[in-house]
Amino acid sequence: MTDKKGTLSNPESTVLNAHVGSRKRIEVSKIYGYKENMEGYLADRSMAFGGWSEFSCPDTCERHGCTEPGLHITISLVDLISISLISGRRVSDLFRTDCKLGFDPLTDLGPWIGRVNVELKKPCCFLDGRLCDVYLGRPMACALFPEAHFVLGQGEALLKKEIFQKFPCLQRPCSIPPRREEMLFHLLEMTSREVFLSDLYLFGFSPLVIDLKNLAGEGLEGVPLSQDGKMSLPHHRIESLLTQKLCSGPFWQEVETKVDQLDQTEGMEGFMRLKPLTDQMLKQGQGETCQRVYPFDGHRLQPIRLGR
Repeated sequence: MTDKKGTLSNPESTVLNAHVGSRKRIEVSKIYGYKENMEGYLADRSMAFGGWSEFSCPDTCERHGCTEPGLHITISLVDLISISLISGRRVSDLFRTDCKLGFDPLTDLGPWIGRVNVELKKPCCFLDGRLCDVYLGRPMACALFPEAHFVLGQGEALLKKEIFQKFPCLQRPCSIPPRREEMLFHLLEMTSREVFLSDLYLFGFSPLVIDLKNLAGEGLEGVPLSQDGKMSLPHHRIESLLTQKLCSGPFWQEVETKVDQLDQTEGMEGFMRLKPLTDQMLKQGQGETCQRVYPFDGHRLQPIRLGR
């Protein structure tokens, strides 16, 4: 979503404005002890969101990306921290109230094996009419859409999917100057680093891939057969099953404890100390590798090494 952009100024007292006319405006100069690291990073990140961009949402846009449940918006802890600074809400409150578990199937391993993500609930609670209340600190996925899909050559593929056929910004691709294209690739690289950092902090490894095959019977209950005798399981049923199992066990209790720590100075400083380490891991090729999957044993996860 594109709206009028606020400014980031005054190194002694950074003020984040969601957009002109927004009710959300918060001064964050004295809130945390990690100011120099986190605020500086988020200020640069926010400026990069619009750097050399010629894109703006068409007047005919109905904000489907903000409201359509079938369009999944994966977010990182960096996204939540950014939103927290603008909204004045705790990271733990945002995590528990406005996020949900997402399940992204790995196509080469079948529909029941997939990556666990944290996603925004729909409709987005930060949508105020046609404006975004946290625009400067919006999730990276929102800032990249739709321009990143064009520079990656995915525009035509998206239009073949029914969910994207009502997006006017995809019907009429915008111009992307060379400097903006360079910035978009920089933001995509930042996305990889932020997601990796989030996974390492929350789960201790990246990615978290769960095998739900032994729960398939529970997921298929009540699903009608099609005319050819096959079952088509709605994605939200898989996510509901995942949430029911994962969030009732000790693993998720530990995850929520780690998120709670981000509301405290010590926890946030620990998170920021982890960032240069995870950045270096990615630089050295020690990043995301799917070496293990985790099926459920009751409400616990048991790792199984992939044989490939």
